[in-house]
Amino acid sequence: MGLKKQFVSAILLGSALTAPLFAQDIATPSSSIDTLAIFSFNDFHGAFASDGITPGAARLVQMTQNEKQRYPHSIVVSGGDNFSGSYFSKITKGEPIKEMYEAMDVEMSAIGNHEFDWGLPYLVDTAALNIPHVAANITEEKRYTHPDWLSPYRIVERKLKDGSSLRIAFIGLTTTDTYVKTKPENLKGLQFTHPLGAACIQTVYQLKKEDQIDMIILLIHIGTDMKMPYRITEENAQGLPFIDKVDAIISAHSHELVLDKINNIPIIQAGVNGTHIGKLLFQIQDFNGHRDISFIQGDTVRVACEENPEMREAVEKIMDKYRLNEKLATAKEALIHDRTINKFDYTPIGALVTAAYAQRFQKEMPAYKDQPVIGVNHYGGIRAALPKGDITRLRAGNILPFGSAIVAYRFDGKRLKKLLEDGRKNPNGFLQSSDLTLTLSGNKIEKIVYTRDGQKTEIEDNTPCVVTLDAFITDGGDGYDASLFKGYEIPEFDNLGIISTDAFMDYLKGIKKPITVESTHMPVISK
Repeated sequence: MGLKKQFVSAILLGSALTAPLFAQDIATPSSSIDTLAIFSFNDFHGAFASDGITPGAARLVQMTQNEKQRYPHSIVVSGGDNFSGSYFSKITKGEPIKEMYEAMDVEMSAIGNHEFDWGLPYLVDTAALNIPHVAANITEEKRYTHPDWLSPYRIVERKLKDGSSLRIAFIGLTTTDTYVKTKPENLKGLQFTHPLGAACIQTVYQLKKEDQIDMIILLIHIGTDMKMPYRITEENAQGLPFIDKVDAIISAHSHELVLDKINNIPIIQAGVNGTHIGKLLFQIQDFNGHRDISFIQGDTVRVACEENPEMREAVEKIMDKYRLNEKLATAKEALIHDRTINKFDYTPIGALVTAAYAQRFQKEMPAYKDQPVIGVNHYGGIRAALPKGDITRLRAGNILPFGSAIVAYRFDGKRLKKLLEDGRKNPNGFLQSSDLTLTLSGNKIEKIVYTRDGQKTEIEDNTPCVVTLDAFITDGGDGYDASLFKGYEIPEFDNLGIISTDAFMDYLKGIKKPITVESTHMPVISK
């Protein structure tokens, strides 16, 4: 069936989008007109509880229901990263996700890299798959066939006013960055093929040829950004808007607000943590037996409404059960950790987290009391900032929602320098630390001075020291050099199984004065 697409030519710039994207010059049909609304959310990351920064599941549910009431023909989909990424979700294993999906009438989800955080058994066998998930470029290793639990696409039908069916196919794609964004053991037996590879292209053409599909939507957990060429952040996927027969791209992963059209294909992303809902509207008209489908409007709708009472009650019960409103400390001012603001800098939150690691090691391992102990953490493992005011258990937990075990390694100054230099060049953000003064010469670190209890110690190349951190980067996560760590473990500490989130909360409880940016002891740069 021929598709006639009509679009505006204006390009929306910036990440804070307020103006919808409209079509123009819509012709008068000879019979009925139907409107299809496709709603999307992405990178929810288990943000069930409203904490003053994110709206929470109860508002996301209500806003979606409000929007759906306006459009009889509607579809709700997710761009992935649904459950993992909040402390609330971690301690409940995503308990309310099924109830949220049902209340929103979510049809399907893309597979995000964080869908693998809790291992394949959780993804395959539990509530994570109470809705279908789609990914054309995830196949079984060496076999190039799709696992039984995963489909490359899903077809949704809607009955139109004239009694005919509209068939929409959603093809899923997942970022190949998943290899470095999650633990290798969680991906065992899977491979992630090129987004523009045969799996995607063949699926598109097969659907159009064999299944009488009216529309094809790419549902991708691949980043988009208004500042990027073709709006796609990953080079190996920038050709997606140029695939013939694709009607729209719903994206995720980069946590941005995106609304634009490339090659006459609308591209949308709805931010992060349920702050917005993506909305794409299509008009379906019949011209004497010829179906015409036109994109007429796109928008990113801010989630700002009353809470859905049933969802609010479900969340509040869990908040009370786990004492998530318990106060641990106080922030005298806002403490920022935001990839859009200070990704390539040291942050006060990063300093608090890494100081907590160092303090816990010093407490548990007095035999190392004379050595410098340096805590570090990769930028992306720290997931939230702190507003001014009470630091509750929920807010503290959301900073380290993945809750990895803390490990420690015997280093010397030379290897520490290499690690910190790598951390300053990492494209995913600076490696965070605390209590250090670094003297730089270009990209090189010339001198490291460690401060503890007001006493300064220069860490020279042969100075023994300890590095303590969560285990993610020690296996090469985020592209770090795993050889820096292998063979230098301190098993008597590692075997304690101390969880990063717990150590951080204990550290906050011990801080009696209101926390300021200055009091966090971020690394100081001396040039």
